[in-house]
Amino acid sequence: YIFLLSKSAKYFYDNDAIRERQESNSGSFNGSKSGKTGANGDRNDGGRGGIISTGYRNKRSVWTINTKPYKDAHFAVFPPKLPELCIKAGSSEGDVILDPFFGSGTTGWVAQRLGRKWIGIELNPEYIKIAEKRFLQRELFTTI
Repeated sequence: YIFLLSKSAKYFYDNDAIRERQESNSGSFNGSKSGKTGANGDRNDGGRGGIISTGYRNKRSVWTINTKPYKDAHFAVFPPKLPELCIKAGSSEGDVILDPFFGSGTTGWVAQRLGRKWIGIELNPEYIKIAEKRFLQRELFTTI
């Protein structure tokens, strides 16, 4: 499970940043873009009122993301695409991203690449060493 958390009831969420390609760009049900009714009075556009598709749709509940190992990292590294989607949806450039289980630093690396600052918390000194190798940014990375 993935949780995007906010301190406030008012929060930022950029649905457009994570839209995905539609499998079909027909624009409507049964291929019709007109939204007109047929001879029997049935809509031939699936009830969508003739809305023409942009080729993208909202992100679905189940995400299929291929694994992508990081050679220096521990066994549980997740692919960069996973934090990328969360960061794009839940923040703007310049925002600060917190990863309380930093590990090898995948989330921080992605955040930095997307123009965000990051704070990583990691207890294991070996993982901290691995993460430190990944970064040029040092101002927010602190070993406690």
